[in-house]
Amino acid sequence: MKKIIKDFECAMCGQCCASQDLVQLTTFELYKLADHLHMKPADFFNQYCELGATNLTPTPHLYIKTNNGACPFLKENQCSVHEARPYACRAYPQRAYWVNVADMKGFVRTKYPALEATCSLFTLKDRDVLIGDFDLLAKQTISYWIDDAYFSMAGDQVDLSVPYKVAVYYIHDHEMRETAKRYVVNAQHGPSAFGAERAYAQISLTLMAYTWGAVSSFVPVHSQVIKEDERIGKFLLFKTDANSAAAMKMLVEGGKMDVARTLVADSKTYPDRHIVSAIHGSSADGIALGFQFDIDSATMAVLTRNGTQPVYAFFVPESGEDTKMVGFKLSIKPF
Repeated sequence: MKKIIKDFECAMCGQCCASQDLVQLTTFELYKLADHLHMKPADFFNQYCELGATNLTPTPHLYIKTNNGACPFLKENQCSVHEARPYACRAYPQRAYWVNVADMKGFVRTKYPALEATCSLFTLKDRDVLIGDFDLLAKQTISYWIDDAYFSMAGDQVDLSVPYKVAVYYIHDHEMRETAKRYVVNAQHGPSAFGAERAYAQISLTLMAYTWGAVSSFVPVHSQVIKEDERIGKFLLFKTDANSAAAMKMLVEGGKMDVARTLVADSKTYPDRHIVSAIHGSSADGIALGFQFDIDSATMAVLTRNGTQPVYAFFVPESGEDTKMVGFKLSIKPF
């Protein structure tokens, strides 16, 4: 049968708001809701939220606590914070950019059976297809990535202003938005596809920099070759623009570089390739510089002597010479 693309028109029955164990929230949305209600974010969290994990989301995330299944902002069967409502509420019934109506009906019947009697989803034909708000789902994805990365690394020392500030930046970043859009169209492939793994690593490094109290900037990598030195053995030599090379040189030669982190993402899509993301900075100067590069497993083994030593990465300006190199030691764990 021919599929027909349909728009979802909410019947405003209120049942989805009254049939939740928890309401998914991100830090960015928490701040928007707190502002809407003229509350401090910490006060909003203490009154309405909890940090926890679920079977679907094992990493801790923010949720709005419900009262006997009802959202605390459901008043007289309507949303009292409609203008500032969370992305999950705005996106319903979409859980991806496109979805078969039959599949969505099955999900709702399983999770929220009371909705079948009132939700307009059940007036649509099973063969129909729903298309979501592309921009909305991209923003939701970025906000979720940021919280997922932050709560994975924060431990007991949670400062909600950190993921909020990073979200404000990346939600308005064109490249990050485009990556998130590619991901939400193809979410069935997982976070390793369509550049999402690279974006997630960059988000993680930015969060780390903000946790250090540093302003972060990412250095473009234009080319890479393997070189060798008698003191450190084989190393990677990258070329970047002159300004980035100068900034890295100032950071290293300033003698205050005391913070660093290296992430290695093993891609499920390309099992023989690694994405290495690194950030180095000075807590005294409040600055951190990050960079990313791809490397195959065989080359990684050579550079690390099969995981027994760090990777040394050096940079020169595109028009520069090796004598002007500036380098970093990347503490990569054995793989």
